[in-house]
Amino acid sequence: MRALLFASLLASSAGALLGCRDAGGATVDAGPAALASVELAAARPPPALRSPHPPPPALPDLPALEAHEPPSKLPSGISRSLFEGAPGGGCLGIWNGTEISGTGCARSLLLFGRDGNGAEALVSNQKLAAMAGPLPSVVDHRLERSEGPIRNQGAAPACTAFAMATALDHALARWKGDAPRVSAMQLWSRYHSPFEVKSIESNVGQTLAAEDVWPFDVAQASSLVSCDDGGPKGKCGLAPPAAKIALANGKPIAVFNHVEYLTDTEVPSLEAKLASGQDVIVSIGLPDAFVPKGKAGARYIPNYTVEGKDSGHALVVAGYAALPHGVYFLLHNSWGTAWGDGGYAWMHEATLRAHLREALVLDAEPIDPVVPARPKRQRGETTCPRVDAGPDLVQDSIRGTCSPRCPDGSPRHDGVCAIAGQCPPSFVNLTGQCVRAAPTVSAADGGISWRCGPGGCAYVVTAKVDPSCTGATCMLSCPAPDFRVARAHRPTGDQLTCIE
Repeated sequence: MRALLFASLLASSAGALLGCRDAGGATVDAGPAALASVELAAARPPPALRSPHPPPPALPDLPALEAHEPPSKLPSGISRSLFEGAPGGGCLGIWNGTEISGTGCARSLLLFGRDGNGAEALVSNQKLAAMAGPLPSVVDHRLERSEGPIRNQGAAPACTAFAMATALDHALARWKGDAPRVSAMQLWSRYHSPFEVKSIESNVGQTLAAEDVWPFDVAQASSLVSCDDGGPKGKCGLAPPAAKIALANGKPIAVFNHVEYLTDTEVPSLEAKLASGQDVIVSIGLPDAFVPKGKAGARYIPNYTVEGKDSGHALVVAGYAALPHGVYFLLHNSWGTAWGDGGYAWMHEATLRAHLREALVLDAEPIDPVVPARPKRQRGETTCPRVDAGPDLVQDSIRGTCSPRCPDGSPRHDGVCAIAGQCPPSFVNLTGQCVRAAPTVSAADGGISWRCGPGGCAYVVTAKVDPSCTGATCMLSCPAPDFRVARAHRPTGDQLTCIE
C-alpha cells in the first residue's frame, strides 16, 4: 500500500509541474506517455562475486603538511623550453627530477573548459543525500586493477590527451574487468593544440582505438602543434596523417560517451566520486619543478605556493587517503614510471585546493558485444502503467521495462535484486562485484521525483525536464553506482543519462 501511495505521490507531484504552453499562453496537457512493456516474473539473485571485495588498504605513511620536505627547484642552467627556437615562443615544460616533461603549456587558467557537451546533474548530491553510509578511509584504484598503464608524454604538450586516455582506460576497465590502452595519439590528433580548449569537444561522442593501433609518437605529436602555438622549429603545424586516422577510426574498441564537469570540487565531493569508482581528471598549476619526495611507496608532492609561468598540467586522481592530518589524493601522472612511485604520487588536499583549476569525469562504453561486467542500459522516453491493486511498477535500470520494485526499494537491475550482506556496508552486488550503493531516500524537486534503494534510483520526470518525453511525465531508473540522473548535452539534442 505504501508503494502505491508513493507512486501516486510521484505522479501527482510531477503532474503539478508539467506544462507546455501554446501560442496563446494556455497550458497544454501533453497527455500520457507511451507505456513500456511489463515484466512481472520474479527477480533473479545477483551473480556470485567474481572475487572477494578487497579489504581496505593500510593508510600510507604520509607526513603532515607542516612536515613536508622543501620543494625541488629548477636546476641552474636548465631551460623550461620544450622546443628551442620555436617560432611562436615555444611551450614551457616542467622539471620532473631528471628532465623537462611536457605539460599543457597553459596560457590561460583552463585546459578543458566547458564546451557544452557535458552531462549536467539534475539532482545535487545534497538533495539526493548521495552517499550511502560512511566513505572508506582509503581508496586506491590500482588495487582494483582498473588503472591503465603509466604513459610517458615526453616533451609533447599533450597532457590533456594523456589524462583523457588514462581516465577512459579506467572507465572501460569497469565494464570489461581489465584496463585496455586507449590511443592517446588518436585523441591528440583530433585537436593537437596545447592552448585552445578543444580536447573534449573534439573527442566526446567519437569512437576510440587501441594504443597498439596508433601508438604515441612524441616527435609526430609535437609536429602537429601549430607554429603560432609554439610548435618545434622547422617542423610544426603538420596535418595528422590521413592513413593513421583512417586505420584508427576503422578499428574502434569503444565510444567516448560523455563528460561531467564538476562544479563541486570540495574534498568530500572528490572523495565520493573516487569511492564510487570514478577516476577524476584535474588540471592544476605547477611550480617550475614538480618532483615527488618521501619514502618509496609513499612518495608525495611537497606543498608549494608559487606556480611557474604557463604551468597548467592535466593528470588523473585515482584514489585518496584520509589521514588524521588531512586527506591526500593519489595522482596518476603521464611522465613515465621513473616519476614518483612508478608514475604515481600523493598530494595533500591543501596543495590540490590551492592550485586546482578544473575537475571532470569521463565515461565510455566498449563496442565489444560481450560485456560481462556491466550490461548496457536501454533508455526509452516512456512510463509504466499505474495499477490500483498490485505492485509498484518502475523501470528496470538496464532493460527499461516495467517491473515491481526490489524489497529494498531499488529498481531492478537487468532483472536482478541485490541480496543484503554480500558486500561491505555502503556497497552492493548487482553484477558480480561490489560497487558503491545508492542511498535509501525519496523526495521531489524541480519537476523530478525519486525513490532510491541500494541498487539504484527510480525517477519520474516531467516533459519540461525531459523534452523528448512522449507525454506529460516519463520514468527512468539509474543503477548503482551511477545512480544520479543527468542531462547530457549533445550536438544532436539533449538526452537524459545516468552519472555517478
